[in-house]
Amino acid sequence: MRALSFILALVAAALLARAATAQIAIDLSKHQIEITSGFDGAELLLFGYDSKGAEVVVIVRGPPETISVREKERTAGIWINQDEVTFKNAPSFYFVATTEGLRGDGELETILESLGVGPRYLGMTPIDSELSPERVDEFREALITLRQRDQLYAKEPGHVLMRDDRLFRTKVPFPSSTPIGDYTVTVYEVIDGWPVLGAETPLRVRKAGFGAFVYNTAHKHPALYGIVAILIALVAGWFGGWAFRKS
Repeated sequence: MRALSFILALVAAALLARAATAQIAIDLSKHQIEITSGFDGAELLLFGYDSKGAEVVVIVRGPPETISVREKERTAGIWINQDEVTFKNAPSFYFVATTEGLRGDGELETILESLGVGPRYLGMTPIDSELSPERVDEFREALITLRQRDQLYAKEPGHVLMRDDRLFRTKVPFPSSTPIGDYTVTVYEVIDGWPVLGAETPLRVRKAGFGAFVYNTAHKHPALYGIVAILIALVAGWFGGWAFRKS
């Protein structure tokens, strides 16, 4: 607890200095997450100072992506693809947290809708789908459920803790399956029931170590990666056959 209080004091001093010229300032415990072969998740601390002492909403968005959701049906013992919907601008990750004053009175739903976040308001757009809007909604809900299961989408908003009516902080969890890319951390002030952009800060998730070497080789030099993969498979097969004969 003493260590946390000391860290909070240091961050508060830095944020107060910044806030001399700004009404709201935020920072992260670190701005880069490195994914290595043993990565099993991470947790970042977001700190902030708001000179108005307003209620705040914190949103963390991963890079957008295009993703297809397929419905499968079992026919004669075989799983066969049926309908399919492709969504664009689907966040690869999102996290939402709010201060306590926004909970329990229905105001939060209106705020999240206006910001386009939350399970119902992610803004995922179907591409050339011939299905009815009701069916598209079913596929959208299925995608949300899958990502919530993988802890990439928050099921419920997290908690932003206020201190001295000006300082606030929240913890942002990242699962082991966190996608790489450039993330955006945004904090909105809620003034008279409406969200107002307060501050943004970047966050980068990247691969590191041997995993980064393999990933970069596969994406930047796919031909070389394929040749090496084939050679490794051949050597492994030869060694397995040799070991089997020796036994």
